Amino acid sequence: MNDIFSYQKEIEFEGELHNCVLVVQNFFSCDSVQAVNMVNELMTSRMRQFERIVSVDLPILYNDFDLDTPTRTTLNEYVVELQDWMAGILYWHQQTRRYLESELHYPGTPETSTLGGPRGLGTSAARLAARLAAQLRANSAVAPRATEFSLAAPVTGAALAGASV
Repeated sequence: MNDIFSYQKEIEFEGELHNCVLVVQNFFSCDSVQAVNMVNELMTSRMRQFERIVSVDLPILYNDFDLDTPTRTTLNEYVVELQDWMAGILYWHQQTRRYLESELHYPGTPETSTLGGPRGLGTSAARLAARLAAQLRANSAVAPRATEFSLAAPVTGAALAGASV
């Protein structure tokens, strides 16, 4: 869901390459509208899968494993928490100003970080690596290899699998 809402911000303003819409667009050689539709269909199908699991598969699981009432109640409460979480994510994305074009700034404009490059939540490591690389270059006659500053961050978007737009 985030990749649909954040597409313009990430692609046009930040140069992000790891956006699902962009990946689909490049993989299927389609335009951004088609890619958004494909990603939306994927997310919607995952939401339908979640709903089917809740309405059809969980009751069967309860019976197959002869789960007692407290265990069923606990699982049902967890389902409600997941539903609330997914609804909350959608509501936040619909209400936040974070992705409004009027709130976005092009890189290199005065509104961006004085260090340039990525900014925002979770990007401090990239800025730190850039500062470290600059320090090493200044203190060393030999320039460091680019691989010494690789910041491969693990992707942890599995929680978005059940989200729908």
